[in-house]
Amino acid sequence: MDAKRIAAMGLSVGGYRTWQVAALSDRITAGVSVCWMTTRQGLMVPKNNQTTGQSAFTMIHPGLGNQLDYPDVASIACPKPMMFICGKRDRLFPVESIEEAFGKMHRVWGSQKASDRLVTRLYDAPHEFTAGMQDEAFAWLDKQFKPNSGEARHSVRAVP
Repeated sequence: MDAKRIAAMGLSVGGYRTWQVAALSDRITAGVSVCWMTTRQGLMVPKNNQTTGQSAFTMIHPGLGNQLDYPDVASIACPKPMMFICGKRDRLFPVESIEEAFGKMHRVWGSQKASDRLVTRLYDAPHEFTAGMQDEAFAWLDKQFKPNSGEARHSVRAVP
């Protein structure tokens, strides 16, 4: 295994964990977060999982929410290559708050001259990781880890 080519990828809570581990670990060199990016304020609406106790795990860092929003924490990963995929029809995350979070992260990556390392996608999809999304994500990861010359000498594989 090449320690310089380790990526994290996850769907839903796995997507949340992906950007957290990418932000907090130097060992993760790229990440793909699927169906978990928004602003905290965007989730604080009646009947959302955040307000009904279904997603209390996102608030386990005592006091952090008073200082940093979700896109702020994810932006600690900058300038690492990161891809965020969300769905317009995902009932857990309001589209406006996803777009606000994406905008904030684009400003951070841009400020570090790393705009080309951040990809955000808003698919016309619910809370899922379709085959088409997976194809785009794996192709993007392959591109991130491809050596500068010649064909890629690796393959992206899932680790159980």
